[in-house]
Amino acid sequence: MAQDAASTPENGTRAIALNSETFQQLNSLVASPEALKLAGYIVKPLTDDELEQKKRCLTCGDRISKKRPQGQQHRPQRDEAGQQPRTKSSDSPASGEGNPRNADSPRPKSRLLCNFHPGNVINKTWTCCGKHVTAAPCTGKEDHDAPVSDDLVRLELQRRWQFHPTAPEAEPNHRAAVAIDCEMGTAFDGDSELIRLTVIDYFTGEALIDSLVYPDIAMQHFNTRWSGVTRGDMERSRRQHKCIMGRDAARRALFDYVGPSTIVVGHSAQNDLSSLRWIHHRVVDSYMVESAMRKEVMLKAGQEKKGEEVDKPNEGGPKDAKKRGKGHPDGMSLKALVMKRLGRAIQVGKKGHDSLEDALAARDLIHAHIMGLGSSDV
Repeated sequence: MAQDAASTPENGTRAIALNSETFQQLNSLVASPEALKLAGYIVKPLTDDELEQKKRCLTCGDRISKKRPQGQQHRPQRDEAGQQPRTKSSDSPASGEGNPRNADSPRPKSRLLCNFHPGNVINKTWTCCGKHVTAAPCTGKEDHDAPVSDDLVRLELQRRWQFHPTAPEAEPNHRAAVAIDCEMGTAFDGDSELIRLTVIDYFTGEALIDSLVYPDIAMQHFNTRWSGVTRGDMERSRRQHKCIMGRDAARRALFDYVGPSTIVVGHSAQNDLSSLRWIHHRVVDSYMVESAMRKEVMLKAGQEKKGEEVDKPNEGGPKDAKKRGKGHPDGMSLKALVMKRLGRAIQVGKKGHDSLEDALAARDLIHAHIMGLGSSDV
C-alpha cells in the first residue's frame, strides 16, 4: 500500500505518500450519507415516481411536475403575504363592505403552465410572432402535454436518468482514492449532459481517465466558455476514436479504477456524480470540508466576541455600521479557494475550464487541509 512520496507523475504533480496514516487522515473527511444527501448527492436509485417526474412536455419541453389535485386546477395564486386573494363567493353580495370586487371586475387569469412558440425559426426569427429566436414564448395553455407512460417511455427514462451504485466487487486495479472532475454541456431539452471525464489517482497524481465523452443525445451546445470543449473538438475526437462513447461507457471506465472502498475527492462533486448517474458513498468534497471549517471558525469567533462583550459591557458604545464593512465575499469556488489556500491560479484565460487541472486542484486543496499547509484564514 506504500507509495514513494518523492515520485512525480508525467503531469508534474508531486505524489502524496500512501500509508496507513495518510489514508486515515483522508478517510476522516469522508462525508456521511446523510451529509451527502443534504448537499444534493443522490444516495439511492430513483423511484418510479421520481423517474416519472423527469418527463418533459411534448409541446414546450419543460419538466412536468405532478398534476394539480382535482378541484384545484384553477387555484388562485397567493399574494406576497402568502394569503389567498379574496374572490366572490355564491353566498356573498356582489359589492359592499368586506367585498371590494364588484360584478364587473375581471376574474383572475389562470396561470398558463405550458408556454411555447407554435411556429418555426427562420433566420433566427419565429414565424409565429416575428420575434427573435430568444424571445419569450408568444402563446400558451393551462396544462402540459405529457408523453404516454408506455414501456418505451419508461425504458427511456430509466436509460437516461436512473442512478447506479458503485459495483460491489473489489478488483486489484481499484485505487485507494481518486480525484474527479467533469465538464458538462447542455442537451437539446436544456438538461445538463456529461461531455468530459477526468479521474486521477489521489496519491500518485496519475491521470487514469482524461477523455471527452460523446453524448448519447442531441446537444444544444457544449458550454464552451466554461467547459473548454467545442462541437468541433467532440466530432474530431469521435472520428479519431479518441473519446468515450456515452455516459454509461464513461461510468464503466470509471469502475475500472473505483471500487466500493475507494475514496472519491472532488469540489461540489454532486454535480460530477450526477452527470455520471453514479451513486458512491465514500466522498470527500472540498466544498463541504471548507464550509464546515468556516462554520467552526465563525462559531468560535462568535463565542469569543460574546465573551468580550460580557467582560466589557460599557466599552465603545453603539457600533458604527460604516466601520463594519460588507464582510468577505463568499469565495467558495474552486478557483477562489485554490488561490487563497495554495496561492495557485487556475481557470485563467478564455479557453474554459480544464477538468484535469480542476481535479488536481481539488486533490491538492484537500491534501493542504490535511497537512495544514494552506492558509487558515477564512
